[in-house]
Amino acid sequence: MHWKSPQIEYAAEGKDVKDVLRDFAASQGIPAMIGNNVSGTVSGRFHMPPQRFLDTLASTFGFIWYYDGTVLDIVAPSDMTNAVIDLDSTSVRELQATLDQMGVADKRFPLTYDAAQGVAIVSGPPSYVKMIKDLAQRVDRKSTRRMGDEVRVFPLAHAWAMDRTVNVDGENVTIPGVATLLNNMYHPQSGGGALAGSSRKLAYLSRNTPTRDVYGSTSGGMSNGRGGAGYVALPPLPPGSNGGAAMPSGQLQQARAAASPDEAPPDDSGKDEALPVFQADPRTNSVLVRDTPDRMFQYPQLLQRLDVKPQLIEISAQIIEVQDGALDQLGVDWTLHNSHVDLQTGAGAGQNTYNGTLAPTFGTTTLSGGTSVNAAPLGMSLSAVLGDAGRYLLSRVDALTQTDKAKVDASPKVTTLNNVEAVMDNVTRFFVPVAGYASADLYTVSTGVSLRVLPMVVQENGTTQIKLDVTIQDGHLSSQTVSNLPVITSTNINTSAFISQGQALLIAGYGVDDRSHTVSGVPGLSKIPVIGGLFRTTQQTDSHMERLFLLTPKIIEP
Repeated sequence: MHWKSPQIEYAAEGKDVKDVLRDFAASQGIPAMIGNNVSGTVSGRFHMPPQRFLDTLASTFGFIWYYDGTVLDIVAPSDMTNAVIDLDSTSVRELQATLDQMGVADKRFPLTYDAAQGVAIVSGPPSYVKMIKDLAQRVDRKSTRRMGDEVRVFPLAHAWAMDRTVNVDGENVTIPGVATLLNNMYHPQSGGGALAGSSRKLAYLSRNTPTRDVYGSTSGGMSNGRGGAGYVALPPLPPGSNGGAAMPSGQLQQARAAASPDEAPPDDSGKDEALPVFQADPRTNSVLVRDTPDRMFQYPQLLQRLDVKPQLIEISAQIIEVQDGALDQLGVDWTLHNSHVDLQTGAGAGQNTYNGTLAPTFGTTTLSGGTSVNAAPLGMSLSAVLGDAGRYLLSRVDALTQTDKAKVDASPKVTTLNNVEAVMDNVTRFFVPVAGYASADLYTVSTGVSLRVLPMVVQENGTTQIKLDVTIQDGHLSSQTVSNLPVITSTNINTSAFISQGQALLIAGYGVDDRSHTVSGVPGLSKIPVIGGLFRTTQQTDSHMERLFLLTPKIIEP
């Protein structure tokens, strides 16, 4: 340190050591920061050099001092701290050479290095530890910039590199590609939006341009927000000698002015913090990665895990309607229960069997006293996994269709990829003009059946199962109107199930009412007033149909 005077004269009698240190620092024109844990009482007369005076007090009262070129920092041993410094790009030898060249390293607080792991441990006063950490980070960034960055191209064979936009019921939904997934992982604060889930309403009113449903749901996205860290100016690094001597005050002021926090950070400060960079190339379906060479090794294996060939799954669906009165013939007292089935309805008298595989006693329970009662539920509420019994059910439905007591409304079949939703829609749309304040808008009214199935192949303990997430919306127009618009009745079903190969998922639990009014008569005679009623017949028919959905997934490409 550069002292103002070669000798000091100081006398104290029972004076607090903090006050003595403040007087000493003031006499040398140096600001001092003294810790609260520094304590003691000074008595005596002192005539000695300033350096010796400070060292004498430090050894007597056990405090530790450090001068960073601006402030004399005095702390108690309990205030000492340490830190582990990770070196990503620079070497331990390069950091050590930089500290020695600048004269920052203090022999009283030696650094511990591990060249193999690229780490260093520093201990000392808080100001000393902070300065060493800041300097090490800057040296590491400089080394990274000298190494430069590297760009590599990773072509994908199965996954999509770019984002894809699909239209679901008039709404654009973005499915993120591999490049977006990686950006969201490595830069979570960069505004990469997660894919917002959307629930589809079958019976809805939507604006033709732009599409908007009556519930007010539109395709939206997360707002982008960028998180950033402010630039922290580094303190000047004085070249010290044994005992912590600092750089001359003139150079110190210039260095501090250059590193003022009020000014903008240097152009190359934190330049590597933007790495890695991921960019999709839609022409070649490739992901471009820009990063430092020392970190490029991790991406080939990661992209290989993401670029997996998906399995191909065929989903067959049967939408079945059965008359309420024909449920007895179909087996209204269904009690299907084996390794493939767990399904029951009705108020059962006799139980159905199929190849002897269905337990005839399922649906009964034993009460206290040994009394056995039927436990099959009234009506129908089904969600079951069917194996061979599923084919039995279809064979009985085929028999009922011959007598018009059952019908298969639709039998759609679609092939999709594993973890990719399959959509099967059978809807009717018509347009309705709605007058506004200054203009008229054209809305669409949609009704019908929408079946959405998300399959996922699960392999566990040597067995393969298919998990199905099923969403069914079934809507139809009623005869009622509100403001000259038809009232739409809709039913929603959401369920999930695990299904093995060869099994089917049966979903039921609600009915469809149908009312018809027909008039028939003898042409001409039925139009005669008064007596025309003798030549015509009026018939009104009310029917209640139970609707069943039978889904059969099949892996067609392992």
